Amino acid sequence: MTDFKTLMQAHGFHATQEGKLAPESPLAPETDGAGSLTPLSCFEVLAVNGADGERFLQGQTSQQLALVDGSLAPLTAFCTPKGRILAMAQLMRLSEDCLWLLMPTGTAEPLRAHLAKFAPFYKVSLEAREDSVVVGLTGEHALTRAAEQLADAASSQHTALGPHDFAMLATPDAVLARQPGAEMARGVLVGSDAQVTRLSRALLDGGINTGDENHWAREDIRAGLQWVDSEQTDAWLPQMLNLEALAAISFKKGCYTGQEVVARAHFRGQVKKRLQRLTAEPVTPLPQPGGKVVSPEGKAMGEILRVANNADGSLEVLAVVSLRDEEAPLTLETGEPLHRAPLPYPLERRDPEQLKALT
Repeated sequence: MTDFKTLMQAHGFHATQEGKLAPESPLAPETDGAGSLTPLSCFEVLAVNGADGERFLQGQTSQQLALVDGSLAPLTAFCTPKGRILAMAQLMRLSEDCLWLLMPTGTAEPLRAHLAKFAPFYKVSLEAREDSVVVGLTGEHALTRAAEQLADAASSQHTALGPHDFAMLATPDAVLARQPGAEMARGVLVGSDAQVTRLSRALLDGGINTGDENHWAREDIRAGLQWVDSEQTDAWLPQMLNLEALAAISFKKGCYTGQEVVARAHFRGQVKKRLQRLTAEPVTPLPQPGGKVVSPEGKAMGEILRVANNADGSLEVLAVVSLRDEEAPLTLETGEPLHRAPLPYPLERRDPEQLKALT
């Protein structure tokens, strides 16, 4: 058993059959403003090491790698030649020769195998890191305390985590990086078991609350952030998941795999369906990813990608839905009404170069 699992067991968690850490009893909604710490089994890390790491990834991903300089950890997409998302990641630079890709669990090894075909032409090595631990932090207080702890670990004078989207701080073996949030600040702490355990213990001892993965999934949905997992690969153009609105696509960089299709979809307005946030009253059983969104007459209108419960049992849903009739009523396949809910960002291009200007 790892040190981190031992720590979380001391704070009321247990290991499930799937290997996740789950609370022994339902967690009460946070009300004291202290923020929360959530063990996240839904992420893993692919490390890209070597002097050519930046040049290697530049030709493979939608992000401008020159922007990933240690203060910014933007999202990115790896695409097929047809522009469909092969994998999705948050890019993190730890040093000149080391980049981490934070990815949905189950996608790091397939991407490593795919990229390995091109690696012999570069001074680079690829490693799916099995020793990495990821925790989610919610609330500005929790992020501030984590930044202070991380700075102490590195004996650094830089204790502040930038307020801009996707700001990051790093030590040689840990990263703190912001992720999108709707109503509250959010970020991830990523690193070795020993480092994340030490930092998490300090946060929990300092009064930070614990959270669970359903809560984290719910905040992803409210933030309009859909991660492409192993069941959704090669299914969506980046714009269908609103990635250009999340500064995950550079339209100013040179060529990368799938770039021509992605650019054409943007400049010619060829995206016919998009990620939308929906809500519904409590439903049993819970709708599953891959389920259909339909019209009251049963006509297919879209596909469910993610579902989470609110505290009252109502549903938060992310689905890719047709844009043909943006006022048309929507329902689940079982007939329960779905209600359109606002996203926290405008559906328009946001260049990562503009995001970098904020750092």
